[in-house]
Amino acid sequence: MTEQPVNLPVPATPVAPQPQPMLETDARLWSMLINIATVAGAVLSGGLLGVVAVLVIWLIYRERSALVDFHGKQQLNLNITAVLAAIVAVIGMVVTFGFGIFLFGPLILAYGIYVVVISIIAGVAANRGEYYRIPLVISFIK
Repeated sequence: MTEQPVNLPVPATPVAPQPQPMLETDARLWSMLINIATVAGAVLSGGLLGVVAVLVIWLIYRERSALVDFHGKQQLNLNITAVLAAIVAVIGMVVTFGFGIFLFGPLILAYGIYVVVISIIAGVAANRGEYYRIPLVISFIK
């Protein structure tokens, strides 16, 4: 007696799940929170907490909404630029043996105020669903 081969179904190749698109209201909310996280981080921790919060929110939601992706990149670029400005200011103060504080201190303070104000403006624009490009920022993430 000969046995016939059994036709087994070919296993389908696994498909990676695609992220669900985000509702417009949710995208506006998370985009606004990205911008407000920078303000909260600047006020509470001098900016370092804001970088982490923006990065976490952006990494979680960037594939679900173009608005969140755009505002996340804008805020990351703003935060990275602010950190680099602070590093340059500290180096300038060290090189000039502390006398640079009279030049670099007010400049970095002014840029810190700019970061807070422009983040609030960008947060309001994000809540309206607008793609607001932040001026005076180096584009590290495009």
